[in-house]
Amino acid sequence: MQFTSSLLGLLATTATLAVCQSTNTTTGKLGDARPVRNNPVIGEVWVAKFDSPTVKGFVTAVANTLGVNYTIDVSGLPEDQGPFKYHVHLRPVPSDGNCADTGGHLDSYLRGDTPACDSSKPQTCEVGDLSGKYGTVVGPTVQKSFNDPYSALNVINLGYIGNRGIVFHNASSARIACATLQKVG
Repeated sequence: MQFTSSLLGLLATTATLAVCQSTNTTTGKLGDARPVRNNPVIGEVWVAKFDSPTVKGFVTAVANTLGVNYTIDVSGLPEDQGPFKYHVHLRPVPSDGNCADTGGHLDSYLRGDTPACDSSKPQTCEVGDLSGKYGTVVGPTVQKSFNDPYSALNVINLGYIGNRGIVFHNASSARIACATLQKVG
């Protein structure tokens, strides 16, 4: 009888934990990403210039009253290697151009990239997972604009993107093009 009672108690606890976990939409160890409303200079422009032998163009980030407005305007992505993911990475591109040295994705809230980002809940995604939140792209030419309320151009915010690498990945996740976001002017 005591065994049955203990087993029922264990099952009830397990069921309660499962229900609590399934209703929890916070995926980062530091909670969900918070919208950025304190960019210091609204309209401040940062640009990542892509100038590899194949991939050319820009990713532009403009400080907004809510987060950052992004514009992607690149060409030369290999048509047979997409769809392409694109992310803000932790470090700038080094002088030798090695995209592998940009580190991992900007993950300010310690979410990790597994499970994959759910675009219907962008606040639960890695801050730097732009393609997870706003869709992958196909080549060879991409022109796309969107606002990310979780990116910041204020250095005190967890979502700060200044002087970080922007990386395009092919369908196998290989890093095929990268550039550093730099302040214009």
